[in-house]
Amino acid sequence: MEYLDAGGVTSAPVPEAPVARRRMRGWVPPLIGLATFLVVLVGFGAIIGDAVARNAEMRALVTAIERSEAAMGEAQENLGGIIEAYSGRTPLSEEDQAELDAALQAAAAQGRDAIAAAAQPVRDVRWLLWHRDVASAQDAYLAHNRAWREYLDRASEDPSEFARPQDDVNSTFADAEVEVRAAIPLIALFDLRDRIDVIFAPPPVEEGDGQAA
Repeated sequence: MEYLDAGGVTSAPVPEAPVARRRMRGWVPPLIGLATFLVVLVGFGAIIGDAVARNAEMRALVTAIERSEAAMGEAQENLGGIIEAYSGRTPLSEEDQAELDAALQAAAAQGRDAIAAAAQPVRDVRWLLWHRDVASAQDAYLAHNRAWREYLDRASEDPSEFARPQDDVNSTFADAEVEVRAAIPLIALFDLRDRIDVIFAPPPVEEGDGQAA
């Protein structure tokens, strides 16, 4: 654009681009700051979201494990009650022994079925693909549940199984504790640490007790 001065002489164009560039440079720092803030915000949100998801997964898994352990405890109580009922009849007659064996076999089969049913909620727990520690905890506890079912299945056929050491039951329980504790979130919610401590608390040792919880 050309301009006329007071004398009517055409003057040189007034440059405008440097002003525009100065204005643009003035916007750059705020834009960089905003972009940085958004990146940090998204990253922080992803971390929080992952932590919440992990806690929810472990809450579901621990709740299912608690139910499975309750089924195992109930089976133990039923079997203990049957044995106690016959403990005062020593020496047992052949008829009493036959009744005791039948009662133990029936209780073993009932416990096996209840523990099998309790395995399904453990199996149903879902986890994010990269939460492999939660998956490992799930698999380890399912192995323990399976060891219990196999033990009671054998006992339902032969009550003398109750007098034998149950190494698979004990070793899978120890393995499950390692994996479940390894999957506890760094910031644990829902009383997960205390609940897991209760699950894996050492059981009282009694004479003739061949398995852990």
